[in-house]
Amino acid sequence: MASSYDKTHYPAQNNLTVPGWGTPPPAIPDNKITQTITADILIIGAGCAGLFAAHSAAEQGLKVVVMEKFATFSARGMDNGAVNSTLQRKAGKDIDEDLLLSDLIRFANNRVHSELIALWVRQSGRVFDHYINLCEANGMKVALADTFNFATHYPDLYRQYPTAHIFANADQKISTGNEYIPTQQAFLGFIEKECKKLGVSFYYDVASEQLLREENGRVNGATGKTKEGEYIKFRAAHAVILASGGYSENQEMLDAWCPIVNKAEIKTYNPHGGNNGEVLAQALWINADLQNWPHPAMIHTIPGFHVDLMCGNQSFMHVNQSGKRFQCESLPNQYLVNGRFRQPGQHSWAIFDSRYESDHKTFQTGFDGPITEPIEILNAHADKGQLFRANTLDELARQIGLPTDTFVATCKRYSDMAHQGKDTDFNKEPGLMFPIEQAPFYAIPMHSHLLVTLGGLNCDPDMQVLDTQGHKIAGLYAVGNIQGNFFANEYPLMAPGLSHGRAITLSYVLGEQLAENIKATLNKK
Repeated sequence: MASSYDKTHYPAQNNLTVPGWGTPPPAIPDNKITQTITADILIIGAGCAGLFAAHSAAEQGLKVVVMEKFATFSARGMDNGAVNSTLQRKAGKDIDEDLLLSDLIRFANNRVHSELIALWVRQSGRVFDHYINLCEANGMKVALADTFNFATHYPDLYRQYPTAHIFANADQKISTGNEYIPTQQAFLGFIEKECKKLGVSFYYDVASEQLLREENGRVNGATGKTKEGEYIKFRAAHAVILASGGYSENQEMLDAWCPIVNKAEIKTYNPHGGNNGEVLAQALWINADLQNWPHPAMIHTIPGFHVDLMCGNQSFMHVNQSGKRFQCESLPNQYLVNGRFRQPGQHSWAIFDSRYESDHKTFQTGFDGPITEPIEILNAHADKGQLFRANTLDELARQIGLPTDTFVATCKRYSDMAHQGKDTDFNKEPGLMFPIEQAPFYAIPMHSHLLVTLGGLNCDPDMQVLDTQGHKIAGLYAVGNIQGNFFANEYPLMAPGLSHGRAITLSYVLGEQLAENIKATLNKK
């Protein structure tokens, strides 16, 4: 195993030490190996990207092995983004591919490989058609999730594309309004079964320990460790595909490459331990390179007190600890996070009045439908002290520790602009401006939570991992969140389901490409 570790992976100064993941361990000796598994393709990680890479390669007739450290595959969420699937076209939701591609590249300041984004934009419709047909033929259902209502009415302020597809079992409900149903578990469970039908071998409870590379030559496998402590050597005749996810649970990596996430109050990932970044470190040990940092991440707003209320994600007025409004509250979720991070102490509150329930429905920012959250739910949380409620704005200001005169003046100005139908401060859409006049009045602190990191290994447009000199590492590929150069800056919410859609589409295309390359090589012999 090559052990060249480039310290440029860690932006440290002379007096700082190399982090714990920076020192390659000794190679695992052959006398500790209890068995050897051979295949055409080895995939490390059985999440969304890994399963679709496995299914694609197996469809092409390749022998595929998947190594996964948990007892089963991992799935979360529900949205899967694609462009111009047959389902979308039948529903009249044709998407301008050129415009979407340009928007995504501009959003990333062109710090990406445009070819990777183009793969998703141009190929996802075809790939999703394949899986829509496969799922429906096996009794599953597929639905489209609509864009937010105001994104349609105000496209010049912020375009949003109707990309989200939801795959579910026939007896499952589909998320609507504020009802969140994580149907991805059923979808990936079906794909895993289809993989097994095609002969894919899954080695669960086996964690990757080291990638196998002879000096600076080809990567031809990996060594895994069972939960009983036994070592298994996996040999891949043609390719190793890394599909192990991000590093949101590795504090040293976050400090080095994505420090903004340290501002998030909550870090959530299920299952716990799934994003430790250990396979990313293993790639660095064999001289793989990283995407330029700082890396992007997926960080969303969430109400304080750990309550499951939609008010923390909507377009109500926001104020900082000075009692002043500081941003347009209808900006995309991650933009709102950035705005709050700049405020004194990172403190902000969402402010609204007793017309909460009717105002909420107007936002049209739910899952394919309006938000419906009865005021009784809000008051129940207020009774428990999980949000602030007062009969006057002065009293509310005192409860949350804001300057009374400034806060009351801010609320009056906001209400006046709402009546006038023009936000002269931050240009929020008039249909999302509601007066704050009718008692009782409410405030809830705004927090944020980190879902995943979105930066990874430096990959070329063929998804092949590059070394620190910019050369291809033979036999090594990356898909999903360990793959770099698809996202930059932050996660673009203009295309709902893009993270899953990228994982599905690019993994499927990679399986096709590898099979084509292998056949071409064999034909030359």
